[in-house]
Amino acid sequence: MAKIPRTLTFFFLFCRTFISKHAKVMTFGFLIGFFLTIVLILLRPVLNPIFFPYVVKIGLVGSNTLTTVPLSIQKNISVGLTSLDKDGTAKPSLATHWIATDSGKRYVFYLRNNAYWHDGTKVEAGDISYRLKDASISAIDDTTLQVDVKDEFSPLTTVFSRPVFKDTFVGLGLYKIGSIKYKGEIIAVLELLPTKKDFPKLIYKFYPSLDEAILAFKMGEIDKLEDIPSKDSFSNWPNVKIKEKTQFDRFLGIFFNTQKEEFKDKETRQAFSFATPYFSGFERLYTPISSSSWAYFDKVRIYKFDLDHAKNILKDTALATSSAQITISTYPVYLAFAQKVADSWNDLGINTKVKIERTLPSDYQALLIAQEIPADPDQYQYWHSNAQNTNLSHYASQKIDKLLEDGRKTIDVDERKKIYQDFQRYLVDDAPVVFLFFPKVYTIERQ
Repeated sequence: MAKIPRTLTFFFLFCRTFISKHAKVMTFGFLIGFFLTIVLILLRPVLNPIFFPYVVKIGLVGSNTLTTVPLSIQKNISVGLTSLDKDGTAKPSLATHWIATDSGKRYVFYLRNNAYWHDGTKVEAGDISYRLKDASISAIDDTTLQVDVKDEFSPLTTVFSRPVFKDTFVGLGLYKIGSIKYKGEIIAVLELLPTKKDFPKLIYKFYPSLDEAILAFKMGEIDKLEDIPSKDSFSNWPNVKIKEKTQFDRFLGIFFNTQKEEFKDKETRQAFSFATPYFSGFERLYTPISSSSWAYFDKVRIYKFDLDHAKNILKDTALATSSAQITISTYPVYLAFAQKVADSWNDLGINTKVKIERTLPSDYQALLIAQEIPADPDQYQYWHSNAQNTNLSHYASQKIDKLLEDGRKTIDVDERKKIYQDFQRYLVDDAPVVFLFFPKVYTIERQ
């Protein structure tokens, strides 16, 4: 049998002697280490947020003050008196229930009695404040809030879904403001701290342009880039996850300036509607009210792409006998869509070009732009003839005006539904706008 090397024999004897002399100490050390490991595992959920906080740095494009912070961020910080169901119906939130009296001129909201602001003080009715024209808000007691409006206003419960704040953005949501860094009067960085464990700290960084936001992501300044209009800059970028989201709370459309001679006639607008192509990959809409709304009505005129039919309509209009030129004004992000429409309208026989705008133009013939779809079907601000600053088509119709006025004054849901069915049917037939599709946005996240 081969002899064991002298060095190995010495090492073996040394280890045996060491263990025999220090067995108790080693056993005690092992047990201490074992139990300490168990304790650290059990305390991990508590210790991690303290010593290893989970931080997500999010980039957004836009210039905001504290009062114009995106609604998605506001909802992280606080809640509204109400919240909204998927169909736009108001449901309880900070208010457990409410009643409408005096034909919709008075609303009484009953608040939860166990809600607290982030500063530790109890929420009282006197703390609640909403900016609402021709309305007075008063506290009857600590948990009862009375709202009186000059005229009946049925969308009020939906309006009150906006988050409420005490003083300077003290809320009662899952997050509270940790710090704010300004660049002049504009917010540069907004830090949100979680009010519950297992939620990450959120750091929002705002960039004035999309190019700057994309560069910040690629330079590692942010972990996530939210709600950008295109994913093209990241098509070949490694180790990123791209999430696509359809925005059902807005639509892309072509708004005809009905004050312009060429678009005063309904038939002309209908012809251009029939001459507008489809956009594959996007979900089309047919009315100004979202298809998820309780008031949506699908029995409206459908403008299927039909160039021959469009030409047939147009030949009987004044535009057919003139050397008219149409300009589609739009923003850079929508250029490809506008150009596709212009190409189709050129095929219609109308000389059409695209003009890029950096801000909303004061004068235009046709405007391709996105417009928000409110949760409530009330669209007075977009289509009533008195809404001069927000009625992009400068559209005026006594019939539509009356429907919009009645719709916001009617409390009964079934009656409101009938009103907005008529509103959608008549507006779509009048064609002051071509409804294109619900736009998409993308979130880019580092893996």
